[in-house]
Amino acid sequence: MYDSENIKKIIGANVKELRINRGITQEQLSEFLGLQSHSVTKIETGSTFVSSKVLAALSNFFNVTPSFLLSPKVKVFTEADINYINEIKRLLPDFSSDKLREIFNILNVMDK
Repeated sequence: MYDSENIKKIIGANVKELRINRGITQEQLSEFLGLQSHSVTKIETGSTFVSSKVLAALSNFFNVTPSFLLSPKVKVFTEADINYINEIKRLLPDFSSDKLREIFNILNVMDK
């Protein structure tokens, strides 16, 4: 069940993850958004809601949809992640159905 506190924390965690992945400081992000630097801290800690104007600016800055910022457990892929994914895709056709099922089961357990 979601409440306003959960939503603020989800948005904050996603903004922080995206900011860190982009390699920028809170001050740099606040400058882009036209906010005071402590405002980004408040957003990232989930202690304040973002306005629709700030939500749009965040979405545009990070090139994501607003719903992406509202989604729990955002996973931002790094270049290294993408390289691993591409290598896995390259290897998969060589596996038999039994091996693919085994890989699926391993991944399924790891995901839980």
